[in-house]
Amino acid sequence: MEQETRLKKAHIALMKHKDTALYSGVVLMGTSKVIDNCPTAYTDGVNKRYGRKFMEGLSDPELTALVLHENLHVALNHMGRFKQKFEENPQLMNVAADYVVNDIIVSISNNDSNFIKLPECGLYEAKYHNWSVNEVYKDLKKQQEEQSKYVSALERAVLQMASVQRLARQQRHAPHNNNR
Repeated sequence: MEQETRLKKAHIALMKHKDTALYSGVVLMGTSKVIDNCPTAYTDGVNKRYGRKFMEGLSDPELTALVLHENLHVALNHMGRFKQKFEENPQLMNVAADYVVNDIIVSISNNDSNFIKLPECGLYEAKYHNWSVNEVYKDLKKQQEEQSKYVSALERAVLQMASVQRLARQQRHAPHNNNR
């Protein structure tokens, strides 16, 4: 089956299901296209794009999850509400928004896994259940800063060890002064 047909079927499934029918207006908003030059999927806040090769590797419930994922970004206005954070740190902001929308998808899939299933590559952590994007972003940023401090301390320790080893080698190879 062509990916364009699968995308249409996922749209219809979302609009008919009791847990996702309320997103029908968002699903119909903008354009949804299957494209060849996209590694996964994305939205600009209105339009949705899906990578053909990525779609080929997904089951129907996983494709439905992917389509809902992009539409939840639109419904929750992530691109508009968090524009400044996307500009400040786009990767971290995207991860935070993904944790939030994927939590919604996992909650729906717990009720009906035949309908929708988060793909294996989908970002999900139970600790972020019912967290806001701002809360997740702050937590991820804190983790990133702590890791950066740890890496900086580790880098300093490695440089210090290298300096000590270099000094020790220099002392071993230096001519000994036996004049006392």
